[in-house]
Amino acid sequence: MKKSILILFILAVGVTVFSQEKEYRTILDNQDLRISGLGGPFMQFTTVAGEFGFMMGGGGAVLLDNFFVGGYGLGLTNAIPDYVNDNPGDQLTLGHGGFWLGYSLYGNKPIHVAFSTMVGWGEFGITQSDEYYPYLRDNIFVLAPTLELEANVTRYFRIGAGVSYNIFTMVDENMHGYTNSDLSALGGFLSFKFGWF
Repeated sequence: MKKSILILFILAVGVTVFSQEKEYRTILDNQDLRISGLGGPFMQFTTVAGEFGFMMGGGGAVLLDNFFVGGYGLGLTNAIPDYVNDNPGDQLTLGHGGFWLGYSLYGNKPIHVAFSTMVGWGEFGITQSDEYYPYLRDNIFVLAPTLELEANVTRYFRIGAGVSYNIFTMVDENMHGYTNSDLSALGGFLSFKFGWF
């Protein structure tokens, strides 16, 4: 009888041990890490070749707690005359896109500071006033660090206002007469971010 009870006990323990669900673990397991997303339009008020430039664009990113990584696109929307070359009616074009990285410091606070950087490639060009595509195109590289003061309007919407500095490189002066410093400038930055913050 004791042997039968012992065998039943061993079988019960064995069945219990093997029937328990094993916890599946991965390298990136972190219950405190919140993954979501954000996106929306933003605009830049800057100077291009000494003239006021209004840049409009937007971006989208994966949000990892208060850090985000994604992509963006930004382009010049107002007409800026080409004063360097002797072609009346010609206008400058400028656009770029690439990676968008950022971090919100104390993002859970109603008003907080946010840092971001746009790293991208694009095109500076000259077009005739009645044409859409530039007849002169120069490939450029852009780095634009930005500092914003962000406000959490709702759980799903943030507004940011701040300053950015556009650093343009690889501008070919021999092609059109403009230099890196003609395009690089300080500017104001305004963003509207929608997401799961």
